[in-house]
Amino acid sequence: MANKRIFYACEQVGFATDGTTTYVAAHGVQSVGITTNFNLETAFELGQLEVYQIIEQIPDIEVNMEKDLDGYPLLFHLATNGATDGSLIGRSNIKTTVALSVFGDTSPSASGTPVAEVSMSGLVISNVSYTVPVQGNITESITLMGNNKLWRDDETLGTGVFVGAFTTNTDAPLDLNATSGNSLQRREHVVMVPGTGTTLDSNGMVTGKVSCFPTDIYGITSSGTNPVSGDGYLVPFQSMTISADLGRETVFELGTRAPYAKFVNFPVEVRSEFETLLTKWDNISATSSGGQNGAPAGYNTKYQSIRLYLQDGTSIDCGTRNKLASVAWQGGDAGGGNVVGRYSYQGFNDLTVKHPNDPSGL
Repeated sequence: MANKRIFYACEQVGFATDGTTTYVAAHGVQSVGITTNFNLETAFELGQLEVYQIIEQIPDIEVNMEKDLDGYPLLFHLATNGATDGSLIGRSNIKTTVALSVFGDTSPSASGTPVAEVSMSGLVISNVSYTVPVQGNITESITLMGNNKLWRDDETLGTGVFVGAFTTNTDAPLDLNATSGNSLQRREHVVMVPGTGTTLDSNGMVTGKVSCFPTDIYGITSSGTNPVSGDGYLVPFQSMTISADLGRETVFELGTRAPYAKFVNFPVEVRSEFETLLTKWDNISATSSGGQNGAPAGYNTKYQSIRLYLQDGTSIDCGTRNKLASVAWQGGDAGGGNVVGRYSYQGFNDLTVKHPNDPSGL
């Protein structure tokens, strides 16, 4: 019997090394969106009002996904499996094939042969972001782009189909941080206190299995840590976001319709955003002559190291050359609510994401 609908329990996403159909199911996926644009061009001619020809260029396929951090491999790593370098540029040219399979809408899990599958090959990463909210789970979002998308239904599936991986309806997060099953990463899993083996980088800020925050934020120590204060931490962070838009450019060549390459437009901006409750001030002075906030003469800001480390071993490193791009004092109006500070930092080309289950082993 045909499906009456498609909902979360009857669709599943898998990644394969491009050119193969050995799929690995993605866990913890919250949403998938696929957009297809056919890039039409029109040509007219003298002497006729009607269009002369509508020319169809190669299609652009865009895939957006979001997942909860759950101990399983990150989407960024599944999409760049086979990379030999964990840096942003080291992962930039890896291609992947993504399949979305649709299963029966009366099955409790994605299992068996699907009723339909869409396979998208030659995809490359164009955007990646990580969000740490004060409410809810820590999430990862990626955008992939390519030019090939093929739908098949149960009458035309053939071989190489992405079959269901959650056959027992008992899939659960991996407990990498030994919390007796509570391994979806949330606000309490951000590591604030340095452990053994931490060292200092060129900015005099901590490295290792601990998060490192900009010293511009009032309360953060000179080494980038958020010290314990009473029952919590000195800086009451409300959210953090780290993102990079790779800004791909499609390049063609004479003699073929397919793209020659989809190059990353380096330099790539890496943006880090922090929101915190303000308890005294935003701690940022700015003058035309500079020399503020511990910066060198003529400048108001200095280089900052930014790293996020989670209890499950996820590490997001933005390097040592990040600078404050803006700070906003907001909220606290007469309608209620607290004053918050929003700090936005800018870096370039430096984004190294690590996870214990990276299929590339990096």
